[in-house]
Amino acid sequence: MAPSTPSFADFEAIFRAATSPLLVLDTGLTVLEVNRACEEATFRERNEVVGRHVFDAYPANPGDPDAGGMRELEALFRRVLATGTAQALPVLKYDVPFAGSPTGFREKYWSPVSSPVLDPGGEVTALLHHVEDVTGFHEELARIERAYRQTDTPTARDHTAVAQRGYERHLAQATYDLRRYRELEEEASQLRRAMRSRATIDQAIGIVQAERRCGPEDAFQILVTISQRTNTKLRDIAAGLVSLAETDSPGPLLPDTGSP
Repeated sequence: MAPSTPSFADFEAIFRAATSPLLVLDTGLTVLEVNRACEEATFRERNEVVGRHVFDAYPANPGDPDAGGMRELEALFRRVLATGTAQALPVLKYDVPFAGSPTGFREKYWSPVSSPVLDPGGEVTALLHHVEDVTGFHEELARIERAYRQTDTPTARDHTAVAQRGYERHLAQATYDLRRYRELEEEASQLRRAMRSRATIDQAIGIVQAERRCGPEDAFQILVTISQRTNTKLRDIAAGLVSLAETDSPGPLLPDTGSP
């Protein structure tokens, strides 16, 4: 049995199931969508953030006015909108609301990357924001650095090097996950285009069958012959024929190909 072709709904399932936290913003920085990993990392459910400005959905910690996370993130988003290219930040401190904390916020450190979503003309229509929660790595590095300052021993230096290598591996994995997500996104886009082309070709085959009173294989071959003789892609031939049929033009729709 031939494998089924993924639908747009499948792509949504891929986005929701991705293990890296992802959110989609419009060009006004309103949250359009988040995945489950983002909900878990930020302690905010989808219905709490979708439709809200990103900095209303994820407000800054008023008890940490010097963190600067909001300013740095806004500058990151503006660079993506202005350049149409992916932009990244070094590790960023940005606390998130957390009901179980005495301050109402949980301390968090992130590795953020924002990428543009472009229309066929190259204009930015949305932002894909990808973050990795590196709080654990940051806390471990801070602990080891404190120990290193207290006792400058080979063991302390070795632990620091191990923690740094672990952090580098984590960032490398985050980069791979983002690249793979983009590959899946492009594959899904290609599949959707192929599905639309296939549907149009099937319509065109039906039109040829009705006009030439032939079977589907002969009808498809007629379309192929026209495509070859005119040096035009088959999907474009099919789309043109379907468009002509929709206008109810009188008379035959097909040129004489010498075929049945």
